[in-house]
Amino acid sequence: MVSATIDLLKKELPFEEGSLVLSIDVKTGLVLVDVVNGFCSVGAGNLAPVKPDKQISYMVKESARLAKLFCREKWPVFAFLDSHHPDIPEPPYPPHCIAGTDEARLVPDLQWLENEANATLKCKDCIDGFLGSVEKDGSNVFVDWVKKNQLKAILVVGICTDICVLDFVCSTLSARNRRMLTPLEDVVVYSGGCATFDLPVHVAKDINGALAHPQDLMHHIGLYMAKGRGARIVSEVSFAAL
Repeated sequence: MVSATIDLLKKELPFEEGSLVLSIDVKTGLVLVDVVNGFCSVGAGNLAPVKPDKQISYMVKESARLAKLFCREKWPVFAFLDSHHPDIPEPPYPPHCIAGTDEARLVPDLQWLENEANATLKCKDCIDGFLGSVEKDGSNVFVDWVKKNQLKAILVVGICTDICVLDFVCSTLSARNRRMLTPLEDVVVYSGGCATFDLPVHVAKDINGALAHPQDLMHHIGLYMAKGRGARIVSEVSFAAL
């Protein structure tokens, strides 16, 4: 039933995916959205997968691959880390990624970024990383990063495709359109570098207040919505000879 629904959705809401070849001609930064244990590592918390998940595992693998390539070439990397105060809830979600716990740390394959001079790490306490980058003095860490590095494009990967990734992409596109992110032109989302969680209908109905969240369907919707807002969606990312 779910498979048939997804096939119908892709037929009724199709979108084209391109490919991205990174080169020194277009200065590009990599943005990692919430690739933390609390969302990616099996059994790590209330919102972590309960068993190995193919889509999430591939997202982590691709995120790590790209981060290594960007850092090798000294290209800028920006990583959002979901991180919450234990006494400040984030409805409708249960407690998750509490600051100072392993849940709020990058997954093991990316923890080397904590000591990487080329990477900027930003803890955020809300879904939208763009808003989560606003400091008490009104400055924005992400905006400053884009301008400091004079980025023409950003490549976005992470989790969840239809939640944190989508919200960040939409806000970034709006800020770009308002000339708040000059010289940024392109926001590119790598579909294989994104993932979301799976909560089937038969499981959700036994959880008070829960909404069903079929993984493949919501992943497609997240990418479709990002495309509709003006993001480029790509299914392949490679590097030109550098």
